[in-house]
Amino acid sequence: KMVLSGALCFRMKDSALKVLYLHNNQLLAGGLHAGKVIKGEEISVVPNRSLDASLSPVILGVQGGSQCLSCGTEKEPTLKLEPVNIMELYRSAKESKSFTFYRRDMGLTSSFESAAYPGWFLCTAPEADQPVRLTQIPEDAAWDTPWDAPITDFYFQPCD
Repeated sequence: KMVLSGALCFRMKDSALKVLYLHNNQLLAGGLHAGKVIKGEEISVVPNRSLDASLSPVILGVQGGSQCLSCGTEKEPTLKLEPVNIMELYRSAKESKSFTFYRRDMGLTSSFESAAYPGWFLCTAPEADQPVRLTQIPEDAAWDTPWDAPITDFYFQPCD
């Protein structure tokens, strides 16, 4: 098995092309700021080696991997950034499920389901500059999603 010496770098946009960026220690999805196009946050990515590799379990970090996205440990998940080093999670023998998302490829885009909270997915609001959060998608979700539904499909591209 290949062992990473450092995290891989990706940028994320939702399927409406809003980029994920960091503001006041919160991950938001938007586009233009004061007329400037924002490049988007560099998202640090490592696989979770203690979970089933066929499910593409990934841990996502920001700020060089010094903070990681967590779904928490409460009854209902809440997305937050926790000051945990991504490489420590990568090297740890713990399951780290609260930090892990199953990446599902759907052609050009991917969805990210919480490993700790099945049925909960990373999502963005249809409006710009809102926090990235989690939404519950039932197994039998209808295909005709309302226009104001959260967006759960993301372009997940290696940093140039």
